[in-house]
Amino acid sequence: MKNILLLSVVVLLAVSSFANDYHHINTEPYWDGNITTGWLAEAQTFEAPTNTDMLVNWEFKLAGRTDPGQATFEVFAWGPTGPTGSALFSQTVDWSTQDQVYDITGIDLLLTPGQLYGAEIDTLGYGGQSVYFQGNETGYPGYDTWVYHPDFGGWSENPDTNQYFTADFAYVPESGTFVLFGSSLLGIAVRQRLYSLVPRKRRAAPTLP
Repeated sequence: MKNILLLSVVVLLAVSSFANDYHHINTEPYWDGNITTGWLAEAQTFEAPTNTDMLVNWEFKLAGRTDPGQATFEVFAWGPTGPTGSALFSQTVDWSTQDQVYDITGIDLLLTPGQLYGAEIDTLGYGGQSVYFQGNETGYPGYDTWVYHPDFGGWSENPDTNQYFTADFAYVPESGTFVLFGSSLLGIAVRQRLYSLVPRKRRAAPTLP
């Protein structure tokens, strides 16, 4: 019974530890009516928050377009002039004529601490109203949106603005952590099993007078 209680405590502590290593960003309540217009892509820069190293989900909003089409959500490492290297994650979504929120789930992208990234929405050539954003950084200070158009010099930083978005980040323990945790649980289980196999001393039957 004592070992079972110890096992339960260990499990609860582990689950609690992993659950606390989670971060949520939400700029949507601070939207001030702005929608990107005339640009072919828009991106929000970000870093892995403290105690997290994986981007799990990203949500954004697009204005309805004149005719149905598509847009591509991508994540890049980000440099002084825009994205660097190939996309680290990419997913294309159907884009309708109605304003719509898009929730990109299951990204599960491991991040490098201190590395700047950009969550880019490529309109695939459509130049009308597109990505919702706000002309302030109330929801996510210190990280800006960028806009892209080849006729205007490529990527341009849009200071003191945020994309209309939510993002979820989580911490992924190193493999050694899982091995150590699993070994501890196995040790407790084996000990409990061996203990159950040891014959217990029976009490002597009371002697009748």
